Amino acid sequence: MLYLSAVIIPSGLSANIKQGLADLIVFLVAYLFNHFWLHQRINWFNPSKILAQLSTALPTIIFVGYSSVAMFYVDDMSFKFDVILMSILVGLAEEFCFRGLLIPLFLRQFKGNAYRAVIGSSVLFGLMHLINLRSISFGYVSIQVIFAISFGLLLGAIYVKTNNLLLVVALHMLKDVFPLLSPSTLREAARMEFSVSALIVCIIWLILTVIIARKQTKGLIVN
Repeated sequence: MLYLSAVIIPSGLSANIKQGLADLIVFLVAYLFNHFWLHQRINWFNPSKILAQLSTALPTIIFVGYSSVAMFYVDDMSFKFDVILMSILVGLAEEFCFRGLLIPLFLRQFKGNAYRAVIGSSVLFGLMHLINLRSISFGYVSIQVIFAISFGLLLGAIYVKTNNLLLVVALHMLKDVFPLLSPSTLREAARMEFSVSALIVCIIWLILTVIIARKQTKGLIVN
């Protein structure tokens, strides 16, 4: 769908607008696909036990806050409506597909085992980032894949525990948006290359998120 949307979207638009429209197309197609064929129940919002939900999401909230706080000290960070809109649409499309749709399908496959369902959706979420091989080296994309699997584990555990898709959409959006608001940060990111130290850090982070997801979903069977 991402490749096909590149054909549909006009080429004269900014990169942020094109990315946002691409993810909007992905979301709409996936929504209609579910509505007419898959019929998976999407738990958009859960108003009960908000404090318990936030407690479940606390490790991810801490991670998102820690990884974003440095951006408030960047000189050229500024509000950009198209960046915020794109981040919302990216979070919505990816969380709808990988948490909203795939976790229930994996739950069916794994007889309700929440941990296995979270693992399955997270691995596919990470592998989806291989699409970046079009413009980034394999070494750097491999780090992206590992990081995405780790982040997906946290978000998946939150979703199966809270039944609140909007919560994981918000966390996903907040993780993405702040670096995109700084042109200098984007220029530095574009020049980043593969490094063994970054790979080691990502592997350690992956191990930690596996432990967190395992602890949060231990013994959880979802009908």
